[in-house]
Amino acid sequence: MKYLFSFLLLICVTTTYGQISFPKGFKLIKGDNLMGEDDRYSNGKDVFQTHLFWRSYDNYTWNDDNVKLDISKGYGFPMYRTTDSLLWGTGKTDELYFYVVVDWNGEIFELFSRENDADFAGYSKWLITSMREYRKKGKTFLFPRRIMK
Repeated sequence: MKYLFSFLLLICVTTTYGQISFPKGFKLIKGDNLMGEDDRYSNGKDVFQTHLFWRSYDNYTWNDDNVKLDISKGYGFPMYRTTDSLLWGTGKTDELYFYVVVDWNGEIFELFSRENDADFAGYSKWLITSMREYRKKGKTFLFPRRIMK
């Protein structure tokens, strides 16, 4: 029993270790997954969501040229690699403007909106800057995950 308690405590500590706080005004939009994996956060105009980029792990390095090409094809706009190996891209797909960042672990962070305005630009900058700040502090940048609430 003590091992089970330790394991559960470790899971809770790990999932909260890197959870971020969104800019003021963003609220949780619960998805269907009870673990919160398809949750979104929105302020009514702009929306953040995340998901993992799935691909084979054979002879594979995250954010290499093949990943960049695959993600570019999927979104329909070019992706670029930063000097610290983040992938990012922005473009319009099906009436929505997207700003996409792929972190060092293959997690895709999306910001999308119907409007490409100053708020959208500000939240785009906030996203990539926050990811770098968390990494500098040794933390993992994660959107808050609810567990069966």
